[in-house]
Amino acid sequence: MEFSLDVIVKKHWYETRIIIDAMVLPCLCIVMVLVLTYLISTTIKPKNYPPGPKWYPLFGCNNLLNARTTKSTSQWKVISDLAKEYSTNVLGLKMGNERVVVVYGENNIRQVSFDKEFDSRPDSFFLRLRCFGKRIGITFVDGKLWREHRHFAFKALKNEGYGKQFMHEEIKKALRNITNYIDNSDGVPREYIKEQRIQRIIDLMSARSKAFTMAGGWLNQWPWLRFIAPDWTGYSIIQKMNKELSDIIEETINKHKQELVKGNDFIYTFLDEVYKQKQTFTEDQLKGICLDFLIASTQTTGNSFGFMMLALIRNPAMQEKVYQEIITTFGEEDPAFSDIGRLVYTNAFFAETQRYHTVALFSGARRTVSDVIVDGYTIPINTTVLVSLGDLHSDPKHWDEPNIFNPERFIDENGKLKMSPYSHPFGLGRRRCPGEPLSRPFLLTALVTIVKRYRIESSNGELPSEEPIVGILAEPRPFIARCIKRK
Repeated sequence: MEFSLDVIVKKHWYETRIIIDAMVLPCLCIVMVLVLTYLISTTIKPKNYPPGPKWYPLFGCNNLLNARTTKSTSQWKVISDLAKEYSTNVLGLKMGNERVVVVYGENNIRQVSFDKEFDSRPDSFFLRLRCFGKRIGITFVDGKLWREHRHFAFKALKNEGYGKQFMHEEIKKALRNITNYIDNSDGVPREYIKEQRIQRIIDLMSARSKAFTMAGGWLNQWPWLRFIAPDWTGYSIIQKMNKELSDIIEETINKHKQELVKGNDFIYTFLDEVYKQKQTFTEDQLKGICLDFLIASTQTTGNSFGFMMLALIRNPAMQEKVYQEIITTFGEEDPAFSDIGRLVYTNAFFAETQRYHTVALFSGARRTVSDVIVDGYTIPINTTVLVSLGDLHSDPKHWDEPNIFNPERFIDENGKLKMSPYSHPFGLGRRRCPGEPLSRPFLLTALVTIVKRYRIESSNGELPSEEPIVGILAEPRPFIARCIKRK
């Protein structure tokens, strides 16, 4: 009996297709059911999770947050309004696939700031991008690396005069450069050629802060978007700025390696540990710490200085009161920092500036290392937790007329300085800003030095806006101050 090979092959292929077709539909159905089940599961909140807006598949609350932020330009304000809408001091959100809880109120803020369950940092694409794509530095690492390098950095800086009289002398030296520049320009701002690179660093930090607000949304949730829409997500500009900052830091480190920098400093001290081949002491880690220092010195302190000048311009009567107190107390004497504490109204003015113009509206993000109860709600393990210092500093429960700039709130009935337990411009706990021992003396000394020497006015006679630009940090809107030398 003869059989055609072609017929046999076709017959078997036909029978195989019938079997495959019979299997495909059920498999597709199973896949669709599994996908649908997964998508629905992403909208279900964990048991006893804090109240907040509804979650949608894949997006969580991102659509709502982004839509409202576009209208108000401040994500911090949008989230604050949501907490009020849901009448809660613990707001539960979900940004993409990331659970985010925002805490409000003194008791909740203290719990998150001091309990060890909140000492860790999120390990997200967003925070790695902030640190040149790696988990390095001090600010956004945790565990053994954080403890070891935080201790090392504080010890090394202290040995270099951090928090001592030597540091105060360096602050005065820096301020003399500023006043000499102002004197030579007759109080009218002009381009300072010698400091163009410093200005470039400051500009980079400011632009980076704004770009990271955008990146912290879609790009953080779906990092693969950087391959499809690098410009729209902000990835391109952040990479460009990261490259510039990385080059600046690497150039400085290389100059130290070639011993082209005089004296001794933190980089030399760190490189000594690198040469000893200590496990976590690498050049990448040094770059990360230098970046942390740059952000603290240029952005946080710089923004605080800008808000301080803004407050002087917008409140001329208060500026005059600060001046009269300085002259009455010290005359023509150049006071040491330890003596500035005698200036009650001046310190109160400074404290009110830091409350009214809070730079870090959210303190650095935390990550829970176990399930934790806060204000009766359960925050699951590996949840990102944000602390709203901006709301605490404007809470009418703690501040009389919080929307009014009033230094007198920091002075008691006996005319003495009265610091509030609800004012935490540098944060709280082990994760509080490590730059406070440098930032506070610099800003206070700058306030005394500049007001004693100049009357600060708006350059065009109009009061600059006090509405901040809000990115990762708040910063004043650009304005030009006129410094009129006092007689």
